[in-house]
Amino acid sequence: MAAPYNNLRSKLNRAVCAYLVTQGVGTVDNILASNTNAAKSYPLVTVQAVRGMPDPPMTGDYRCSVQVAVKGSNVQVANASPQSNRILFDTLCGKTCDALMIGDTSTLMPTALGITAAGRALFAGDPANNADMADFTCINWFDDGFGIGDPDAEGCSWIEVFLFTAICCASNVD
Repeated sequence: MAAPYNNLRSKLNRAVCAYLVTQGVGTVDNILASNTNAAKSYPLVTVQAVRGMPDPPMTGDYRCSVQVAVKGSNVQVANASPQSNRILFDTLCGKTCDALMIGDTSTLMPTALGITAAGRALFAGDPANNADMADFTCINWFDDGFGIGDPDAEGCSWIEVFLFTAICCASNVD
């Protein structure tokens, strides 16, 4: 059985953010966990694990719903093309989705392995702030489609939401 629950949702958020950075989607300045208080400027990506259910029960493994939102603004920058913000937004959407859909012939296991490695690297790079990431494990990763967010609620103009399911645990299952 895995270690007791210790904010697996936060671990998953941070691991997916770190993974997206390692894949070159963006930087720590524009790829943010949902529970950050960092200043936001668009376009950016936010990661939010929204629900976790035991899978199977009493094992410490959880099936977690994950929303990865790409957010953009249509506020025109002086001397920029009228389409420049949309192009930046669409490019970030493509890079984000491509990074989260790395698979083999029938699964997204390479993405799950990459999320695990990126999460554990957080511990190696900053053990004082990421001690809980030492043995985080993303066991599997599934595509659940995409949708649109409510731009008015975020103060931005566009929100594209990519939906995933992660099977993960707080403690090592290698």
